Amino acid sequence: MNIKAFIKKKGVATYINLAVLILTTVTFIVYLKYATSADGLMMPWVAVMLAAVIVCEIVLFFFDNDYIPVIVPCLSMIALGCFAYKPPETLGSIVDYFQNIVMFGNPENFKIIVSLIVLMFITGITSIVSCFFERVRKRGFDEKD
Repeated sequence: MNIKAFIKKKGVATYINLAVLILTTVTFIVYLKYATSADGLMMPWVAVMLAAVIVCEIVLFFFDNDYIPVIVPCLSMIALGCFAYKPPETLGSIVDYFQNIVMFGNPENFKIIVSLIVLMFITGITSIVSCFFERVRKRGFDEKD
């Protein structure tokens, strides 16, 4: 298969999905850094959902599918919901930061928690936006170029 023709055939959504892949990979690394910083912070479902988004984006790059672009935002938002809900130290750390106390969580984790929430939210919105563009060019593509 000609790599030049393969890349030339890709549409705008493919490049947006590559951005989602990069964002999700960064989010996954930051989450693992946060989750392994203390006992009880690891939520396996968040790691599973983020890994599933990465796998789906890699599969979508090579094989065009109408269902995967719909599944990816769902997985991303499920990861965000699981992260915000469990463990209780996540929301407790945010509350402790604003109350200037240490009662429910660790207020020192405020910046990493907020950055994770923002990264997951941006990833979800970006993957939703990519659904509205074509992934493979159907018009104006010449196989001989």
